[in-house]
Amino acid sequence: MYCVIMLFFKSYRKHPVKLKTFKTDLAPIGFYFDILTTETFQIPILPIPMRIDKISNGEATLFIPLNQQKLQKAFKKYNLSINFQNFYKSGITNLINYTRIKQKEIILRPLENSKVRKWWEASNNICASIPDMVESFTYINTQFLKTFYKIDKNNIDIELNQESYSNLLIAYCDSIIKYFRRKIEKNVFLVEKEQKFELEELYLERRQKCYPKIINVVVNDLAKENSREMGFIPYLIYDDILDSFIYNRKVLENQINDSISLKVYEHNQIINKTSTIDNSSTDSSKFELKELELDEIL
Repeated sequence: MYCVIMLFFKSYRKHPVKLKTFKTDLAPIGFYFDILTTETFQIPILPIPMRIDKISNGEATLFIPLNQQKLQKAFKKYNLSINFQNFYKSGITNLINYTRIKQKEIILRPLENSKVRKWWEASNNICASIPDMVESFTYINTQFLKTFYKIDKNNIDIELNQESYSNLLIAYCDSIIKYFRRKIEKNVFLVEKEQKFELEELYLERRQKCYPKIINVVVNDLAKENSREMGFIPYLIYDDILDSFIYNRKVLENQINDSISLKVYEHNQIINKTSTIDNSSTDSSKFELKELELDEIL
């Protein structure tokens, strides 16, 4: 009996009973087109940062929208469009599946669908204005469309022209790396407070060390009909994005036999050529994330 008790306490200390989360943490998440597939992300539309604590505890996440006006310009310029229903369905599916895997590893318990539903409902009932992050995620996705367009326009075959294909993807990574390095180096972050735009610092520098700052924004809860300030650390999100694209670039540079095809997005009708479809069916202004059927994902 004594041994059983000791084993129980040893296991309890090693594995927490729930994931730690903070009520005032806004935990924003954006979605973007990635260029590498994995076993978990067969259609690599990735959420970043990979926050699983809010889903695990059934608490709200702020989904970062995209700048629709800039996207429409990109659609027209590249003769492409995004089916946002399929785009977000893939992104949410990847986020939930990733959460299921990581939660099982950390607390040895499966993710309950009731928690996912609670998280989904809470997330679709909050909104906040974070213009800097909207512009950043819009930039990533428009640059991806530009790369997709170049590959398609020049009929670059992934098997016959692997080097040219990889070089375009490396150039795409370089554009994102340059963009976020510049944002971090400038150390400014655009926020909206009381209907006015202000610049905040991403971090403080002291004795050659970087201390990321918490940025507070007003969050409106549509269900509760109230608002409150919540905080997050944008520096860490931008650093995550930077690390992801630096990693992708290294993989592309070292690629020998394996191919990376962006056709996965076309085959799954996530990216379409505008000339071949009814424009009204993919008008981004007509789609809202809350329109997704969560039960189809679960």
